[in-house]
Amino acid sequence: MASKNTTNTTASKNGRQRIERSNSDSARWIAGLLLLFVGVFAASSVLFSFFSWAADQSGLQLSPEERLTLGVEPENLCGWAGAKLGRLLVDNSFGVFGILIPTMIILVGVRIIRQRPLLFNHSVLGALLILILGSLTLGFAFGEKWAVFGSGWGGAFGVEVARRLTSVIGVLGNIILLLGAWILTGVFINRNFINTVNTAGNAMVDKGGKIVDLVKQSVVNVTDHRSKSGEEK
Repeated sequence: MASKNTTNTTASKNGRQRIERSNSDSARWIAGLLLLFVGVFAASSVLFSFFSWAADQSGLQLSPEERLTLGVEPENLCGWAGAKLGRLLVDNSFGVFGILIPTMIILVGVRIIRQRPLLFNHSVLGALLILILGSLTLGFAFGEKWAVFGSGWGGAFGVEVARRLTSVIGVLGNIILLLGAWILTGVFINRNFINTVNTAGNAMVDKGGKIVDLVKQSVVNVTDHRSKSGEEK
């Protein structure tokens, strides 16, 4: 009797564990797929907004009733919701690099589906660093030129932060800051990037040494030529 009770208890525990495991797997799959679908929709909205931002932003300035009365349709294939999302991530935020936000959402969704710990892993942190630095770099390099996306290539975030940094540390300081940040980001993403930086540095030093030698040789030749001309005279 004792063995039968033990067997029944073990079977019931295993059954409960299987049910709990199946429920947790179902919840994990649902959450991961929802994030994946949201990320794909957001990525599509941003990609389409790269080409339809001008027409969609003019339409978004109208109320829904005015759009319906005038028959204004969105050029973004994801509809007015996609147009609003594209304006939020591109124009009002990070410009061209706004595409990295839905990319990170897709990465998190895939990570949940694959049953990995829900942490900001190496790829997500790398994408976040590229998102911020890319927006700053484009905002510093182009500012509000050509009125792309309404705010500029770097988006409202990149243009405004780059402007404030330039007012504090100047143009040269901004260049040094961005260059150093990109090098550190490359090292964080791939340790082998250090070797690339060292190789580029050594190549620049070698070229600089060759240039110095050429300048010295040309100066010596000019001096010898002048001395010979003076002796002849």
